Amino acid sequence: LPSGFRPVYKTLPPPPHSPTGKLPFELCQRYVDGIVLVMDEEIKAAVSTLYRAGLVVEPSGSAAFAALVTNKIPNLEGKNVVCILSGGNIGKDELANFPD
Repeated sequence: LPSGFRPVYKTLPPPPHSPTGKLPFELCQRYVDGIVLVMDEEIKAAVSTLYRAGLVVEPSGSAAFAALVTNKIPNLEGKNVVCILSGGNIGKDELANFPD
């Protein structure tokens, strides 16, 4: 990169990093059947939907909801589904940048 040039990435900021703990990793190995990918725009839309419903949920805490509403998880019909929403670490200034 030329001196003084900084690339600009248009993505959601990553959640604070912390190493994976031994117990959570073992539990994931035992109980997680699969992983789905949700895109930034899908997460932003999920944050907005939840906000309109009166819930303030940060982007990383909205990822599971984004996966549900975009049908990324197959074969849920007729099943009991739990979606954990977490993290209110987002302010009104950040919410203003999300779609209506």
